[in-house]
Amino acid sequence: MKDNVVQVNLWDKNVGLLSWDDKRGCSVFQFDQDFMQYGWNIAPLVAPLDSVYVQRTFPMSGNREKLYAGLPEFIADSLPDHWGNVVFQKWMEANHLQSKMVNAVDRLSFIGKRAMGALEFQPAHIQEDASVNIELASLYELANKIFLDRQDVNIDMSNSLIMEDLYKVGTSAGGHRPKAIIGMDEATGIIRSGQADLPSNFKHYILKFDTGRKNELPFTRVEMAYYLMAKDAGINMMPSRLVEIEGTQNFLTQRFDRVEGRKIYTQTLAAMSSLADTYEDLFVVGRKLKLSAEEQTQQYRRMVFNVLAENVDDHTKNFSFVMYPNGEWHISPAYDIVFSADPDSHFYRNHELTILGKRKNITKQDLMLFAQRQDIRNASNIIEEVEDVVMNFKSYAEKVEIDEHWIRKIERVLEENRK
Repeated sequence: MKDNVVQVNLWDKNVGLLSWDDKRGCSVFQFDQDFMQYGWNIAPLVAPLDSVYVQRTFPMSGNREKLYAGLPEFIADSLPDHWGNVVFQKWMEANHLQSKMVNAVDRLSFIGKRAMGALEFQPAHIQEDASVNIELASLYELANKIFLDRQDVNIDMSNSLIMEDLYKVGTSAGGHRPKAIIGMDEATGIIRSGQADLPSNFKHYILKFDTGRKNELPFTRVEMAYYLMAKDAGINMMPSRLVEIEGTQNFLTQRFDRVEGRKIYTQTLAAMSSLADTYEDLFVVGRKLKLSAEEQTQQYRRMVFNVLAENVDDHTKNFSFVMYPNGEWHISPAYDIVFSADPDSHFYRNHELTILGKRKNITKQDLMLFAQRQDIRNASNIIEEVEDVVMNFKSYAEKVEIDEHWIRKIERVLEENRK
């Protein structure tokens, strides 16, 4: 597309300019010369404040790896993941736009102020109207139709307005499964797009839809059970609950990057370190960010839970850090904590991040050795506390009415982790 330049903003300040280089197949970013004065080290490992990229505003090229789509790592976090891309693709088709003509910088200009985290991009091609209410049942129906049918969905005039709603609440969402970014007035139940500026009585949520497919693991109920387990295991989570839509149970979780109407700057492990692929790397990043011993211990507790509870989808996008205007970095609340292995197969139980070089068959002895190497205290107590909760999975599953068939399947896998 033409005018292929966007200004990147953070908390109403100009971070710099981002453009697309067709010949090189990647973006070029240049920090604004005044940005350094704010003291915000927004890319502390990739482009720290004392680097030439910031100090002398040298142009920096984007990362051509698929995960980063040709953008600098700290900006690529603002792009949608798989589900958001599916919705965006359908929206482009409905608006007669060819995807091959739209690059990553163009996508950011379409996202504008709707990105997760705190970065904003201007000019924005689409403006939000925060006063428009959203009808969840119709949104749920269209989202699931797109998720289940993919290539067969045609957007016609009868559902074009619903598609616009889904575009506004779905294109910045991460992950593979259908979801929406919404704002909710708890007192009235009114739903609006969560990507616009909302009145103070609204809270920001991510709503994960139940696909309603028979013979499929009830992901939203399982995620709710795991949320309850994680909290009891001492893991910091945002408030979450199940909400009913059209007879289905859908997982609603409050966002940690929106606090009382303010945007919180976030970076995933993927943005912090493009080479990270181990839990050891996660802790190295934590030390470089000067996280407290308490936060590193919390990170260890999450790792133990992922191992014992078979959350194998522990990739670098599922660990985040937050920075506040005072410049301090902290770990974010945990998210996407759910049973993610194939209960019927031993082949699909590999963790995304390795522990001591291992992706599966990780023992409690491995967890103890990891703690020793990372200077984590009271590791045996942490493992015992997490294990006690995980081994009580059935009681949590029954609270959210998971079918006995799936309870038995998951229990069998969890029992195998008691090593």
